[in-house]
Formats: sequence, C-alpha cells, structure tokens
Amino acid sequence: MAYETLRLQRRPPLLTVTIDRPRALNALNRQVFDELLRALAADAKDAETRVLLLTGGGERAFVAGADIKEMAQLTRAEAEARSWRGMHVYDAMRQHPKPLVAAINGYALGGGMLIAMACDIRIAADSAEFGYPEIKLGIFPGTGGTVLINRLIGPAAARAICLLGERFSAQRAAELGLVNQVVPKAELGQAAAAVCDRLAGYSPLTVRELKRALNAALEQDFDAARAIEVEAYGRCFDSEDRAEGMRAFLEKRPPVFRGR
Repeated sequence: MAYETLRLQRRPPLLTVTIDRPRALNALNRQVFDELLRALAADAKDAETRVLLLTGGGERAFVAGADIKEMAQLTRAEAEARSWRGMHVYDAMRQHPKPLVAAINGYALGGGMLIAMACDIRIAADSAEFGYPEIKLGIFPGTGGTVLINRLIGPAAARAICLLGERFSAQRAAELGLVNQVVPKAELGQAAAAVCDRLAGYSPLTVRELKRALNAALEQDFDAARAIEVEAYGRCFDSEDRAEGMRAFLEKRPPVFRGR
C-alpha cells in the first residue's frame, strides 16, 4: 500500500510510522489525515505487529501543526468538515487496538500536540517544543483539541495553553502530564524502542481491552466507565493469555503471550 506523506517501516512486532513532510515541518493536511486512517486500518488487521511507533520526518518537527496554506482557502463549511475529519483521526488513534508510542523529535504544535496526545505513551526529546498557537491566527484548536487537553491535564492548565498560545518546553510538558519521559535528542530512538519492546511483550488481547477501559474512563461517565471496565476485565480473565500469565508467574518463568 503506497503512501505519499507517510513512511512506514514494518519490523514485527513493531510498525514505525513517520509523518514525512519535512519541508512543511510535517504539517497536517487532508492527505496526511487520510493516509493515517488507512495506515491504522491496515495495521489493525496485522496480527504480527503489536506496537505502533509514531514520529516525524526530518530534524526539526514531530508535527508543527496544520497546513495553513491549505486551511487559508477553506470556507466555514469546509473548515467544520476538516475539524470532524481530524477528530475522526484522533479517535482512531486512541481506539486503535494496539498501543501507540509517540517519539516527539521536535515541534509538536497545534494539531501536532493533538497527534501526540492521541498516542498512549509520549516520549519527547529535550529540544521538543509544544503549544497551541492557533489563537494567534484568529482560530483555536478546533479538532477536539480543547476537549482532549482539558481531560488530560485539567481545566486550569488547559485554559492557559489555549488562550495564551505560548510555546513551552518538553520539561514543562512532562510537568503538566502531557509527556511521560524526556530524554536527550540523541537518545530518543533508543528510549522509544525500549518502551515499544516492553509493550510488545505484553498480551495483545489484554492491551486491547485495557485501552478500551482507559478510553471509557476518559470519555464516559463514572458508572458507564466502570461497567465497560468490568466487561473488558472479564474478557481478559477468560483468555488463554491470562491463564498463561498466571501459570508463568507460579512457575517463575517469563510468559509467552499469543493474543488469545
């Protein structure tokens, strides 16, 4: 399957997806959205991959935001349609059955910060920069950006980020809970690979059900989220992987999970 804005490297159990528009600082346009959806759908059917690693092409940017050249020509109706399209992409990332790890190698601004937030684990180079600068353009992060950041880090910090439009460092992102780990840029690939290796060793079935429960906690009310958690837990408990994991623990050996 050919892609023009993405570069895919499949080395089971890992799939690396690079958003590859370095001259545009990997800015998000309609084609990037469409190709990300295609890549996610194809990977969901791939039984050999267990983890997806997402990063940006070139040295400067993870994703520096939306493609303003494309957005400047949109009508209101087209802009609203684009917003829904972006939300669909970020939903597909969060709901992907496999864990997504973001290796944030540079600017993660606007939609780029949203792309990172839609991943499950976020590792940033110490030189990375974050922010929602959209207010400086007379708009705001309208592809679900206000909703997701509120739920991830709380309303006080989210309001300041949205309203002030300021960039902030990777260390500040870690303090806010937007980033899980900050490493020197030269060590980003190694750190991300270590996290991916760890995730790949867990039960694919359990990871899928755990993501379902975590998404419910983020998106549903208290009682609904707990009901989904119990159902997901039950599916895990009824699996061969659960039996293998507990048997391996009692036998004092590493488990071999097969996703069943």
